[in-house]
Amino acid sequence: MTEHSKAVKAMVWGVVASFFLSSTFIINSLLAGSGGYWAWTAALRSLFLIPILGLVVFFAKQLQLLLTAIRQYPFIFIKWGTIGFGVLYTLLAVASLWSPGWMVAATFQINILAGMLLAPFIYPDHRRHIPRKALLLSVFIIFGVFVMQFDKMGELNSAGSVLLSFFIVLLGAVVWPLGNRKLLVDLEQKGLHLNALQRVLGMSISCLPLLILISIIGFANAGLPSLTQCQASFYSALFSGFLGGVSFYQATQIVNKNPVALATVEATQVFEILFTLLGEMVLKGTPFPGFYGQMGLFIVLSGMVFHFWNTLNHSRKLSMRPHNVIN
Repeated sequence: MTEHSKAVKAMVWGVVASFFLSSTFIINSLLAGSGGYWAWTAALRSLFLIPILGLVVFFAKQLQLLLTAIRQYPFIFIKWGTIGFGVLYTLLAVASLWSPGWMVAATFQINILAGMLLAPFIYPDHRRHIPRKALLLSVFIIFGVFVMQFDKMGELNSAGSVLLSFFIVLLGAVVWPLGNRKLLVDLEQKGLHLNALQRVLGMSISCLPLLILISIIGFANAGLPSLTQCQASFYSALFSGFLGGVSFYQATQIVNKNPVALATVEATQVFEILFTLLGEMVLKGTPFPGFYGQMGLFIVLSGMVFHFWNTLNHSRKLSMRPHNVIN
């Protein structure tokens, strides 16, 4: 498969992933509004995800290889599984206590920049290089994301709570690409080649110690979760964890040697804002953004168009000169 074909395939996977990943923000927002305790929201999603993915990987006859890898290198999986999954979803659940889903989704898009800026500290090869055009386009998109927020900022009750939520999500936006990319690099260095399903399941299993601790906190403070919270968390595990998470990891795995295409795949997550807003409009009656919201959305979509064009152009050149990295 040519680099151009890989880039196109990865970008499609990225958009599909953003559709399913948006369900996390919608469900967290609904649960926070209905009184669901944050600790159960954070823990149940991954606890439900493990048996769902476990069955899929088992019937695909890929479970034994994964379990062998975890036994050989438990620290790698525990470290990046806890950071990239356990910590991430705990932070998002807590942030939903103070901010609506659309704002959490918008703030989380900072991970687009975080992934690129972390690259020099993660990769030992040419992927350490930060592609300048992709970086500028991502900054442009993030600017659009913040413009969108002016339309709704006046409706929020507490600026202090919003600021706290912002920094919580900001931390989540860093640990998500960190866990994803570092696991890939560490597995490469050990000569292990796991697919997206195996990696997501491995990270989910490996963050069990944190999930158990969070569950104990949830039980001590709120008792057992309600049936409604269990059902919502199951849907989050199915749509966001399984369909969304696996799709995103598949996209990053396709272009994990191409930093420009990888930056574009991570940028496709901005579509989560649109999907989350539409979901909240349908389920919570959230109004469509006004002038600033529409302007910001236009900036974001324009940035994505240029991101797609830059990646496709780069991939064509890379196919002709496979040993060069082109900005």
